[in-house]
Amino acid sequence: MTNCNMKKTFVGIDIGGTKLATVVADDSGKILSKVRRPTQAEKGPEYIIDLLFEMINETIVQAGLKQNAISAIGVSCGGPLDTKTGIVYSPPNLPGWNSFPLKARLESEYSIPVTIENDANACALAEYRFGGGKGYDAVLYMTMSTGIGGGIVLNGQVYHGANDSAGEVGHQILLPDGPLCGCGQRGCLESLCSGPAIARRAKEAIQKESNTMIFALADRQIESVKSEHVLEAALKNDPLALKLIDETAYYMGWGIANIVNILNPDIVLLGTIAIAAGDLLLVPIRKYVSSFAMARPAEVVKIMPAQLGDTLGDLAAIALVV
Repeated sequence: MTNCNMKKTFVGIDIGGTKLATVVADDSGKILSKVRRPTQAEKGPEYIIDLLFEMINETIVQAGLKQNAISAIGVSCGGPLDTKTGIVYSPPNLPGWNSFPLKARLESEYSIPVTIENDANACALAEYRFGGGKGYDAVLYMTMSTGIGGGIVLNGQVYHGANDSAGEVGHQILLPDGPLCGCGQRGCLESLCSGPAIARRAKEAIQKESNTMIFALADRQIESVKSEHVLEAALKNDPLALKLIDETAYYMGWGIANIVNILNPDIVLLGTIAIAAGDLLLVPIRKYVSSFAMARPAEVVKIMPAQLGDTLGDLAAIALVV
């Protein structure tokens, strides 16, 4: 007799430019086992797919399971990609992945359903299912790291748009004559508030005002200044660092307010830099969102740090198949 209360188990795969991770988890999001390896992206997709097969098998064994106990596989991967066909189209950090049929290769090997999703969307869904977005109908997740990415979950579903391009929150243009962004446009939110953008603004400011803790923390090497130095100095009340944090909050608040006016979300969850900075960044962001957004959507939206922390990447892929 089958036990209806037995938990299902799933494999999650996180494919990044520098690391690969495979996990086995149950349907409550409990991680049962995990394997990590360097991607060695320069070796191309065939090397990586073979390595993933090895890692998946190892992860299943580590969890004390047999292969037939796995119900489905979820994959979180940098885009561009097609979620319906599971084809990955030349991500910048995965050379040689030109129309690579990742879903088909995994389904052929394991004969179970495979779901593939853009990594930011997968993170948004993980926060919705297991983290800070639990219990809300309209959830926006935004990363604040090397870039500014995002994912939108509406009524339990990732919003993909017409061709899987929705959620590019970092590429709204705030300053048409602003700094050049990696996308080729000028003045995108990402070019103003990502980690490298904060560091760039700090370097420009230090050239005019070098008497700042930021410069000291970077061993007085201007090329070594990072956003982490700005944050550390701001937490110690360095005036220039506090000014840079307020500028960052101003632009983030402006960008988030634009989205709040359009989407009317219940909650906006901010990752990475926002988690490290805490209220130092979140309090002024909330103030600027309240100033810039229309009154009705502004009064309901919560601006909070993402909650899953180091487990986010693992649960992102699992959230796709639970």
